[in-house]
Amino acid sequence: MSLPLPGTPIVVDIGSAYAKIGFSGEPGPRFVFPCIIGTEKYKSMMVDVVARSIYVGNDVSRMRGVLKIQHPIQRGEIMDWDSYYEVLNYIFYSLLRIEDLTKYPIFYCEAPFINTETKEYLARLFLETHRAKSLMMMPTPLLSLFSVGLTTGLVIESGDGLTWVVPIINGQILQHAVQKISLGGTDVNQNLKNLFMREGLNITSSAVVEIIREIKEKNCYFILDPNDPPKTSEMFEVAMPDGTTININNSVLYQAPEVLFDPGMLGYGNIASIPQAVIACLKGVDKNQWNELLSHLVISGGNLSYSGFEERFKLELNALLPQLGKMPKSTVPLSEVKTELIKLQSVESSKKKEDTCKHCGALIDLSDGKELCPTCGGRLVLPEIKLGLTIDVKKKKKKKKKKNPHCNKK
Repeated sequence: MSLPLPGTPIVVDIGSAYAKIGFSGEPGPRFVFPCIIGTEKYKSMMVDVVARSIYVGNDVSRMRGVLKIQHPIQRGEIMDWDSYYEVLNYIFYSLLRIEDLTKYPIFYCEAPFINTETKEYLARLFLETHRAKSLMMMPTPLLSLFSVGLTTGLVIESGDGLTWVVPIINGQILQHAVQKISLGGTDVNQNLKNLFMREGLNITSSAVVEIIREIKEKNCYFILDPNDPPKTSEMFEVAMPDGTTININNSVLYQAPEVLFDPGMLGYGNIASIPQAVIACLKGVDKNQWNELLSHLVISGGNLSYSGFEERFKLELNALLPQLGKMPKSTVPLSEVKTELIKLQSVESSKKKEDTCKHCGALIDLSDGKELCPTCGGRLVLPEIKLGLTIDVKKKKKKKKKKNPHCNKK
């Protein structure tokens, strides 16, 4: 794929499980790969063979049987900066194949409440090491809300290591009401592994985490009532990387993600479930905002993409909503708000006498009406589009009372 024009922002979203890379203005990411690093398990003894010392992304998945696999990011924190640096090199020079990063700005999707020192180090890494043109960092819950055309809502974002419940009003995060739960896809993997062991299945491999994650992403789902599960004794066949197949009880596939609604399955006694975190978040927000937040719920993150999660979440949340007490009435709907026509008035803007060319940096005299830079030929004045919009407000004429022609009285 060809590169877009210079100046197009590069969107970088590196999570605990997957990294998503693309360019601004495109409908989706160009590359999605697992955020893992692989190093050779055994020293190569073959003559005249040059082996790579580090593998990144999909290359690790293809050779996971002979590699030691590491995760640079765990629970939303960068644990190994050297591995993280290798991931960035893989993005810019192996996938995107950008020769000169000074021509492309970077839009970095950051986690909420990232440490200030970590943010400064990331900025140095992009601007000083990779020489990016510019850098902008924005929390992912805001981007999730903006992507659906909203500025006010309640974002539930669950990834591989953490789950966030973030209330946003008019584009601003209410930081005092944000809920952080140490519950994510990693815990679903652990629960699935425990269920496999109860069924007598023990996967022995150096890439057991990746194998279980692949089974989870393809087959797990939610049911509406875990106390009344469907009565089926069907066995589900799963193909293993070595070509063999194992038979799994169908009940294992819907019991594994139940940890998101019942963290006590893994012994987490002090961790709230996702519906409980939503209730705790609403308690920290003004009551008058509850209706608007609950009517604009945004679910994001790969850990919430299981089939049946939305229906199950509604049932669990409706059962906990009475804890908030009486719900205040919603505000006046927009249809009842009287809108007034505003007359647009033209505003004359003062013209600059001199300006600096943004292309070459030369100081240009604009008193004679120059539009192009005499040094490099770049455009100095952007073309203006004049909108001649005038909206007349019709005033109601008062009816004059007629006078009596005999006595001249009204």
